[in-house]
Amino acid sequence: MNVDVIACALRELRQNRRRTLAVVSGYAITVAFIIVLAAVLLYSRVVQDIVIGGTGTYFVTWLPACGDISSLTEKELADLAKGIIPAKCQEQCENCTGCNKKPYDILNEGFVVNTNTTRLLTIELAEKVARLDSLKNVSPCLMFRFRDPTNNLIFTAAGVNPQDYAVVRNCVAAGDLVEGSYLDAAQPGKILVESGFAINNGLKPGMKFSIAEEEFEIAGLVRTGVRPLNPDIMMLFADAERAINKRIHNPLEKEANIILAVSHDATHHIKAMEDVKKLLKTDSLLTTGCYWPASEALGLSERMVWGFMLIVMCGSVLFAAKIQWAAVVERYRNLAILRAIGWPNRVIAWQLLCESLFQSVAGSLVGVLVGSGLIIAVPVNSLLGVDAAMTGVLNPVLAIVVIAFAVLAGLLASLFPVLRMSARSPLDDLRRF
Repeated sequence: MNVDVIACALRELRQNRRRTLAVVSGYAITVAFIIVLAAVLLYSRVVQDIVIGGTGTYFVTWLPACGDISSLTEKELADLAKGIIPAKCQEQCENCTGCNKKPYDILNEGFVVNTNTTRLLTIELAEKVARLDSLKNVSPCLMFRFRDPTNNLIFTAAGVNPQDYAVVRNCVAAGDLVEGSYLDAAQPGKILVESGFAINNGLKPGMKFSIAEEEFEIAGLVRTGVRPLNPDIMMLFADAERAINKRIHNPLEKEANIILAVSHDATHHIKAMEDVKKLLKTDSLLTTGCYWPASEALGLSERMVWGFMLIVMCGSVLFAAKIQWAAVVERYRNLAILRAIGWPNRVIAWQLLCESLFQSVAGSLVGVLVGSGLIIAVPVNSLLGVDAAMTGVLNPVLAIVVIAFAVLAGLLASLFPVLRMSARSPLDDLRRF
């Protein structure tokens, strides 16, 4: 291929502007269609990740209680309350900080997760868990079972940091509010009451509720639904710490008994739980089973999206190739004349390939610009009401692949008629066309 062939190709494109415009427009429309369709499919996957990917990706973990308290003698119980660890408990005390922080009413009160008794662990350990790459958010929690000595009412209270995402997923969220107002870190001394517990005990927002002989104002009633943690009372972590300190032998020192965690997405949820188990050396986890079908749905959807995109891309590129084929076939008579006056097939083939290359590249670039412009200009996320920007699915690699496919298809489409033509006599083509 030399400069003369390129000059002839450019002159041919200028002389037949309508045909050139039709071919370039065909490429532009095809590539723009693929870019927009691919963006829509990828956007649907982004939206699905937002809606489904976070399903069931939360869990709580704790260290089980040191042993069966009922198996201890009265002397061992008395010693345990003073911080003297019985011999049978010493082997199970790794990561535990609560042997000298047992409750005064050890038979009715204690650190629990729902109905299971737990040990204490340090906030520092919770921070180590938070540094795991497989976790999105982690929050320490204090959950204590209280007994009101005035009426023997037994209830559980959880101290949380309401601004943490792990608390929202595992325990309580502002959306669970039935009546009243939500917890505010800037307003201590207020509590949330689970609606069922409130109905059973005649509690309403604005009333006072006594916890460890301290009066707390009921800020609101909540209905938490299906969550791993289901306390009767929810309060600020610092308030819970202060109340619990009144019911145990020694005060808490940057400690919690539960770790609330959220993994990044459903597909990595199992790994996140395994990482936590390995770090804490415990199998005590509470989660939901929703993450499993969610992860399966995400995997199936991703395969379908890429498979459908491949089919559409092949179909669209074949359409562009057909346009190029038609443009070459239309010139069979002119090409036959060139062959009849002595032009070699090799030169004709090079010229057609140059024409196809110029048209396909120009049309593909225009298509990428048009498609990207449509993606940016149309407010798809606003129309659908989904908090996910459409511009986030613009993929330069995908655009390059689409252009490469389109150009390659155009080159092949222009080459096949030339090979077919070279097998026949120019006189046959002149008689036919």
